Amino acid sequence: MFYFTGRETELQDLRQRVEAGQKSVLVSGMGGVGKTQICRKLFAEYRETNGRGEHGCFDYIGFIEYNGDMGSSLQECLWYKRQENPELDRESAWTELERLASGGKLLLFVDNVNRHMGRDPGLERLNQIPGAVVITSRLVSFSDEFEPYKIGFLVKKQCREIYERIRFEGSGKNVGPEERRDLDYIIENLAGRHTITIQFLAYLAREKRWPIKELRSRLEKKGFRLEFHKNGEPVNMQESYEALYNMSELSDAEQNILEAFSVFPYSFLDADVCSRWLLKDAGMCEEDSDILMGLYEKGWLQFEIERESYALHPVFAQFIYEKCRPGAGRHSGLIHACNKSRKIPGSGSPFGIVQYLPFAESIVEKLELGEDYDHIFLVDSVAYLQYYISNHDRAEELYKKNLQVREKVLGEEHPDTATSYNNLAGLYANRNEYECALNYYLNAYQVFLSKLGGNHPNTQTVFNKMKKAFLEWDFTGDFALWLKEQMETKNQQP
Repeated sequence: MFYFTGRETELQDLRQRVEAGQKSVLVSGMGGVGKTQICRKLFAEYRETNGRGEHGCFDYIGFIEYNGDMGSSLQECLWYKRQENPELDRESAWTELERLASGGKLLLFVDNVNRHMGRDPGLERLNQIPGAVVITSRLVSFSDEFEPYKIGFLVKKQCREIYERIRFEGSGKNVGPEERRDLDYIIENLAGRHTITIQFLAYLAREKRWPIKELRSRLEKKGFRLEFHKNGEPVNMQESYEALYNMSELSDAEQNILEAFSVFPYSFLDADVCSRWLLKDAGMCEEDSDILMGLYEKGWLQFEIERESYALHPVFAQFIYEKCRPGAGRHSGLIHACNKSRKIPGSGSPFGIVQYLPFAESIVEKLELGEDYDHIFLVDSVAYLQYYISNHDRAEELYKKNLQVREKVLGEEHPDTATSYNNLAGLYANRNEYECALNYYLNAYQVFLSKLGGNHPNTQTVFNKMKKAFLEWDFTGDFALWLKEQMETKNQQP
């Protein structure tokens, strides 16, 4: 759930900008000050207006959670016509967005963008679409096309309202006059009017049933005090949050779950998927999903009621990841479950699992994957989907990573290693880099021929692909003669 208070001025400013025709707005500010809440509030207002049939300034309103790639993010959040060939799904999503925007009455929010426009072609494409685009980001500047709108800290009174709303669970009860001085001291001097920290302290006091005086005493004994540079960036966030982490007295199971969330992108994941992916490593059954709601009630996780999904705020995720440095050993169940969720069905159509690609990518990037079969398969499946959605550079990087592991663990003459050769060959052939493709096809063919025989389907498939690549590369050449020469040359090598 998202608590909103005290941002009426920012809401009005942002509303005026988009309604006045300001095409691109960057809502910037440090993590945890409420950028997302402001945009979600404005999004909800416009959606409610449209729901009543009062279209007003915008006919279409959307909210997208950015996962590091604009095209992939769009596919996750937009309803569009699926294609028989999933490789065409991304373009289908863009086509649908452009159709909605064609009248110039589209308002699109893109949350938590962490890359500059030049590093994601999808963001550049988004900027060419008619309508209004509002991006939230910690980046101070994004591009010349986006007008910056910086979000600062709330005033003390607004922070107090947030604390009271959470601490007393919306009952309307307020902090008494005798406690207000201690609360104001906590807000101003210890929490630095940092919105998400105020929220967390309210959750902590509610869970522990601490009066404000005890909360202040415990914070001071732990040495908790957030400090900020003049530009608003935190000085000692890691050390201060360490104190809060210890005060929460989390069980090992709760810590394990938070470690896993710290690896994920900031995107809400369905509650049932969270249970399937996370609870085994925590030593629990899927029926024990109350632990997730418990972490929400303690203030660690965010929960979205409409979609019944959980996420970990980037501020907490960064702190927990830096503190714990999660490894594959404590999250083998997550890796295995993610593999199962991403297994390509027999039809060969992966569109139903593309939604998990950002999560799998983050697992590959942030967990120290080893040489276990599940780890190798996960990297391969991510590479395959990146290739399928035409992100060939990333696919090449991952395929090469797996090839190195297989050559090291299995050796160059193992059929699984030959599969890696074949994967890279197919990628290069698709990019018309036929010399590279032929080299890898030849490696795969030799291994399959030696280990599986000439009549095995793998051997025959690679042979046919290699022949096709050769004829594309040199359509006047003699494939049989070339293959004979290549085989003889390789067999003569020491």
